[in-house]
Amino acid sequence: MQVPRIELAPLVAASNPDPREFLQAVIESKATLVRWMPWCHADYGAADVERWFTAADQMWSSQTAFPMLIRSKEDGALLGGAGLHDVLLYGKREADLGYWVRANARGRGVASTAMRAIAAFAFNELKLARASIRIRIDNSSSRRAAERAGASFEGVTRHGIVQGEARFDAAQYSLLPADIVRPWQP
Repeated sequence: MQVPRIELAPLVAASNPDPREFLQAVIESKATLVRWMPWCHADYGAADVERWFTAADQMWSSQTAFPMLIRSKEDGALLGGAGLHDVLLYGKREADLGYWVRANARGRGVASTAMRAIAAFAFNELKLARASIRIRIDNSSSRRAAERAGASFEGVTRHGIVQGEARFDAAQYSLLPADIVRPWQP
């Protein structure tokens, strides 16, 4: 498989993200996003995008989270989103890593490439020591992507994912700086 050429673009007001483009990617992918992503719901619309863009800009300013857009390096197309949240810049120096890939870009290695890129940002720019990835146990495609990215499976976190009022067990993965510097095979 050819590794996709992607770039991560900070989701901040200064980068002038296009809310219509983002909404179109979510709508195209809603059938699966609703199942796996706590933020996506059946009526996701323009107001949700506006709230997310405003919150994302504030998160960057306060350094509590670092949401980014995944874009194709070839044509700039929006492929999805990735980010770090629950960031601890001091003490433990770790964060949770999350991602989603739009429907028309799945199955090409975008998720695993984005995970490695956001982890490299975490380790090189923020000087974090660890990035954790929690994936619902039954999300086999996302688990495969984490494994392709070189993340280590650490076990099951009981009730590790909250979605609405429900809690789900999570497969717990991690990336460390040494995982990013070693050679990678997609």
